[in-house]
Amino acid sequence: MLNLAGSSFDFGQVLFAVLTDCEHRRRSLAPEEAAEKLLEAAREKLAEIHESYVECGGTEDYFADLTREILETAIPQYVPRAIAQTRLEREGYDLWRGGDPVARAAFGLLGLLLGGLLVALPFVPIWEDSFAFLLALAGFFFPEATRLFYDQRHSRFLNRMIQDAEQYQKDRRVHYVSSAKFDQALSTMFEGSQGNAEEAKSAAEAAEAPVPPVQTASPTSPAPRPKPRAKTLGH
Repeated sequence: MLNLAGSSFDFGQVLFAVLTDCEHRRRSLAPEEAAEKLLEAAREKLAEIHESYVECGGTEDYFADLTREILETAIPQYVPRAIAQTRLEREGYDLWRGGDPVARAAFGLLGLLLGGLLVALPFVPIWEDSFAFLLALAGFFFPEATRLFYDQRHSRFLNRMIQDAEQYQKDRRVHYVSSAKFDQALSTMFEGSQGNAEEAKSAAEAAEAPVPPVQTASPTSPAPRPKPRAKTLGH
């Protein structure tokens, strides 16, 4: 698993680009079509990355391993979590009334009542009356805290997937690759770079080739006179 095209094509970097594109699309997908559409989006992004990878002189063996890691390992883990996150976003994170102002007021009132009850109980070691108002404030901002919790959980899951891909690539370091594969990858890269150099040289020679001058009529030379027409009978 040799990446000879640069660090921008490491497993973690490519997976980050693929997940970013999938995250952009998942919010508009229905649950029954999300799995198919997300896999299609991942393949389209990989095809786009492959074009740039080939231009940088990368080997096909490495990109085949990269494609297998993303499509067969990362995407099957991502799709169920993406569907669950989309459902939470559309249904208001399972909050009562979606966390609208009425729900906020109800949560705040509930926090105030609970705080007052805890202050009033003699066996609870709370002596500050402001504790009830603190719980009321927490209840008012409970919808934001719930949204933040679920969004941060989803972000941590995505970051963990990227870190796992990076760690997997590091675990398969160069000393696990046979010398034959190493020599083959280097020769492929050398042949690609040599071919690009020859193409660039041919293009430079074509650009430097002299262009033959185009003969144009001199502005001072007299225009040729038209030949007189032969006279015909009757004229």
